[in-house]
Amino acid sequence: MRCRVDFCFDCRSNRCAQVVFYIVYLCNTIVNVGFNLKKEVIMKRMAMLAAAVVATGFAAPSPDYADRDIFTDGEFFVGCNYWAKNAGMYMWSQWRPDIVDKELETLARYGTRVMRVFPLWSDFQPLTGDCFAGGNYRSYRFRDNKPLPNWAGVDDEMMKRFRQFCDMAQKHDIKLIVGIVTGWMSGRQFVPPVFEERNVLVDPEAIMWQTRFVKYFVREMKNHPAIAAWDYGNECNCMGARGTAMFYNWMDHIGMAIRLTDASRPIVSGMHGLSTFERASAPIRLNGELSDILCTHPYMFYVSGCGKEAFNTMRIALHPTAESVLYRDLGGRPCFVEEIGNIGTSCVSDERTAAGMRTTMFSAWANDLKGCLWWCNSDQEVLDFPPYSLTPYERELGMLRQDLTPKAIMLEMDAFQRFRASLPFRKLPKAKTDAVIIVPEKEAGWIPGFGAYILARQAGFNPMFAGAEKNLPDSGFYIVVSPETCDGYSYPAQRRFFEKAKSGATVLLIYSGSARYTHIREQAGVKIDYCCQAPCEKSFTLDGRRISVNDEITCRMLPAEAEVLCKTASGEPVFTKFKNGKGTMLMCNAPIDRQAIARTDVFTGENVQPYYLVLREAAKIAGVKSVVEKGDCPWVGFTEHPAADGSTIVMAINFEPRTMECPVKINGRLGRVWRGDVKSDKIVLDPNEVALFEVK
Repeated sequence: MRCRVDFCFDCRSNRCAQVVFYIVYLCNTIVNVGFNLKKEVIMKRMAMLAAAVVATGFAAPSPDYADRDIFTDGEFFVGCNYWAKNAGMYMWSQWRPDIVDKELETLARYGTRVMRVFPLWSDFQPLTGDCFAGGNYRSYRFRDNKPLPNWAGVDDEMMKRFRQFCDMAQKHDIKLIVGIVTGWMSGRQFVPPVFEERNVLVDPEAIMWQTRFVKYFVREMKNHPAIAAWDYGNECNCMGARGTAMFYNWMDHIGMAIRLTDASRPIVSGMHGLSTFERASAPIRLNGELSDILCTHPYMFYVSGCGKEAFNTMRIALHPTAESVLYRDLGGRPCFVEEIGNIGTSCVSDERTAAGMRTTMFSAWANDLKGCLWWCNSDQEVLDFPPYSLTPYERELGMLRQDLTPKAIMLEMDAFQRFRASLPFRKLPKAKTDAVIIVPEKEAGWIPGFGAYILARQAGFNPMFAGAEKNLPDSGFYIVVSPETCDGYSYPAQRRFFEKAKSGATVLLIYSGSARYTHIREQAGVKIDYCCQAPCEKSFTLDGRRISVNDEITCRMLPAEAEVLCKTASGEPVFTKFKNGKGTMLMCNAPIDRQAIARTDVFTGENVQPYYLVLREAAKIAGVKSVVEKGDCPWVGFTEHPAADGSTIVMAINFEPRTMECPVKINGRLGRVWRGDVKSDKIVLDPNEVALFEVK
C-alpha cells in the first residue's frame, strides 16, 4: 500500500498544507513497513508527528507567497540562468560579491526580473570518506579531512555566500528559481568526491546525503523573500538513472524532502528532454505528477528535429512554444522556457539571435507560457577550466559581454518588457484553441507532434496537445499524428478517438505505413490493399498545389466507402472523408507530420511544400472559425485572445526573416492597434515582427 497526496501549489500558503505532508509521510512510513510494528515504535512515530505539527504551527512563517508569485496567469517574466562572469560554475568557491552585485545591477537595469541560480552540489556538500572493501564507507568527512560541520554535511560558508547572493537579488528586485541538486552542468558532473563513481540517482547513500542537503538548504533559505521557487536541480535526468521507476523514486524522494521543509513554494521540474513515451526514463506525465511547474530547455541542436534552419525562422521560433505547450498539456502543469540560447556567435549572429528571440518571446507569451530565461547572463571568456575549456562555445553565451555592455539579445528582451509595460492591459487573456493534436504514449511522439503543430499554425489555427492513452479533452476537431511503429496506439486509445468522431467531432488520421488500426474500413471507409517495407513517394494535388510526401514503408490504399478528396496519378486515395456516426473521419495516407520535420522545404522559403493545405482543408471541414481569417500566408501565425468585454485581442507573428504582407478578413470591427501595420484587409509585418491589435 502506498499513500500519496497531491495538491496545487497555490494552496501551499496555507500552513495546514505542511501539516498534511507530515501526516502523509509518517503514515506512509508506518503502512509501508507493515502492521507488525511494536506498540512503542508506533507511539514514538506518533510523537514525532505531534512534534512536527507543533513545530509547523509555531515556526516563523515564510513570506507571503503572493508577493513572489512569478507564475500568474497571463503574466510573463524574462531573465536568465546565472553563473558569475568571473568564475562560472566555481563562483561560490571563488566568491566575489563586488563583481556579482555589479552584474546583478546591470542585468536588472536591462529588464531582468527572474534568474535561475545553482548551489553547486560539490561545493555545498563536499563529502569525502573512508572506504571499506566493496565500495562502502565507514565514515564521512569534509574537505581537507575535517569533521562534518553539521548533520547534513553542508558547508555553512557556502550557505552564507548564497544568502548574501539572495540579499543582492532582493536589492535589485530580481526573483530567484533555485536549482537545489546541481550535480550536472553543461555536460559534466559536479558531485561530491565520495559519489564520483556512483549513479547518484539510484545509490541509496547518495540519495540519503542528497536528502539531507536538500532539507538543510531549504530550511536555511526558505524565509528569504527573493526566492520564488525551488527547482529539483539542473537537468537531473542527465545525472544517472536510466529507468522510469528509478527516476520516479528519486524525484519523489527529493520532492518530498523539499515539501516537508517548505510547502509554500512551487517546485520546478528543471529537467531536459522529457518524452511522451510513458516508459521513457523521464516521461512528461511523471514530471507533471511530481512537479508543480514544468519547463523546457529548447536548444535548437539538442532536441530532435529542430536545428535544420536558421535561428530566426519558423521551425526554430515555434520550437520553444510547441515543446512547452506539449509539456503543459500532457503534464497538466504550467510550463515556461527555463533555458534557451543560441550556442554562441560561431553558430548565430547577434542580430539574428535578437530577431529570433523576439518571435519566440511573443509566441510564448501568446500561448500562456509563464516566462523565458536566456542561457546565460554574461560571456565567460576568461575561464579556462571545463566545461569552458572543453566546449569553447560555452564561453560566449551571455546577454552581456565581459565588460557588462549589452548584446542585441539583452536589448531585445528589455524592449519586450518595455512594450508589455506600455500596454493598457498587463495580462493577456488566454488564447483560443481550435483543435487537439493527439500524440502517442506507447512510443515517443515529439517528432510528429511538433510537425503537426507547425502545420496547424501555418494553416491558420491554434492547437493544443493530448496524450492518446488518457481521456481526451472535448473538442470539435482532433488530429491524430502518425505513429512510428505498429504499437504506437493501444486499442483503448484507438477506440477513444474513433468514438470522438461517432459523437460528432471531425478526426483527421495522419497515416504512415507503420500504423495499424483495428476495423479501419468501418471507422474510416478505406481499404488497405497491402503494406511492405519498401520506401515510397506519394504525390497529389490540393487547391491547385502539388504535394509530394515520402514514407519509409509502403501502404497501398484502395477506395471504398470514403469520399476521395485527393489521389495520386495512379488513382490511389491519399486524402479521404468518411461519415462516421455524427461526425467525420478524415484520413491522410501520407505522414506529412513526420516528413515536415524531416525535410527543410516545408516551413521556410518562398516555395515551400504546402503540407499545411491538408490541415487547412481539415479545419474547414471541422468548421473552425476565426475572428481574423488569414489568406495563403503560411509564414505568419495568429492567436486570438477573447477578452472579458467581448472584444478579441489578436497577435500576428511573422516567423520569417523577410517582410510579409498577409491578406486577412476581419470578422468584426478593427479596434485599437498597439503594434504593427494593420488594415482591414491586410497586415504588413517587417522581418520577425509582431502585430497586436483589437477586434470588436
